[in-house]
Amino acid sequence: MCDTALARAEVLASVLYSDHDHDESVKLARTLEREHGEDPWSHYVLGMALGVRYVAEGDRADLDGGLEHLREAIRLGGSEDPDAATFRQQLAGALGVRWSRALMEDPDTDPAELAEALDVAREGLAMTDAHSPHLPDRLTQVAELLAQGAAGPEGLTEAVELIEGALSEAHPDDPRLSRFQHSHARILSLAAARPGADPALAEAAETSALKAGDLAPAYDPAQAGIAATIRSARMFRIRSAG
Repeated sequence: MCDTALARAEVLASVLYSDHDHDESVKLARTLEREHGEDPWSHYVLGMALGVRYVAEGDRADLDGGLEHLREAIRLGGSEDPDAATFRQQLAGALGVRWSRALMEDPDTDPAELAEALDVAREGLAMTDAHSPHLPDRLTQVAELLAQGAAGPEGLTEAVELIEGALSEAHPDDPRLSRFQHSHARILSLAAARPGADPALAEAAETSALKAGDLAPAYDPAQAGIAATIRSARMFRIRSAG
């Protein structure tokens, strides 16, 4: 790990991973940003601290503030910052959280509101080295945004291609493999639900979801979502069989 990466990791850990409550983490991050306002990492750390507090407490101001500072990290860091792709990945994720929360409140929320998330996720993916351990995660992120409708219904075909690419790039011992596999199953299920879809898609979705369940520990909270995907894929398979 180079000196810059090590120093940044230590700063992030001191703010987010030490024995602080959420308010103290945000306070520390704000102090860092005031003292080093031209450093994109200070804005990234503050954006992350606000995002963590938003997830825990639900104050929309924290989400909006987190987005503002993640955007500022991108602006200051440009494309040459060593963490440029990470800044974009986290902004895309935060925008996705905002859209998901809006969708829970209003089922008619337009997927087109994910356009910014898709754009920055694609930028982050384009910046990712072919041998980077982050590649499967960033392929999955773009695939999931496409599957949610960020580029319209036609994006689902690309989503399938990208998530299959993520699975092929992931190491067999990658602890994230079950999550990638579950994303694959969900995306195939969406494709299988389209009118006139190939019946083989539903079978492939069910097989993929079963594999995701096998890969996840029995006590993993994700098992509930995997079980729901298995049932959904199975329903499509039975329906497509006539």
